[in-house]
Amino acid sequence: MTEGVVMKLLIVLLLSSLAFAGSPCAILAPVEPPQGIATWSQVGRQQRHAMIYLAGEYPDGFPFRTQIKDKDVDKIRAKGGRVLILDSHYTRDDLEKAKKNSAMSQKENNA
Repeated sequence: MTEGVVMKLLIVLLLSSLAFAGSPCAILAPVEPPQGIATWSQVGRQQRHAMIYLAGEYPDGFPFRTQIKDKDVDKIRAKGGRVLILDSHYTRDDLEKAKKNSAMSQKENNA
């Protein structure tokens, strides 16, 4: 993806998350897809659906994990949590912007 497309995707994700302001927010990134012979293994198939926790909070009742499956994202949202998904090639700036957006939306809800 080009940098412009990634930034547009990030902005759309951040703006859509404002609808859930004040909810716990988890920031995730997809795991790099397996390549080569690893795609044939059981671990390689499971890795296609994995996401890595980067920052934020999970909602009450959802156990903390550093790696979750994409189907768990729906569970987080069902419990009232917000999820921001960054590109797998995110930069430190992308992560900082997502953290600031999450913190600002929680402050606005508390005010």
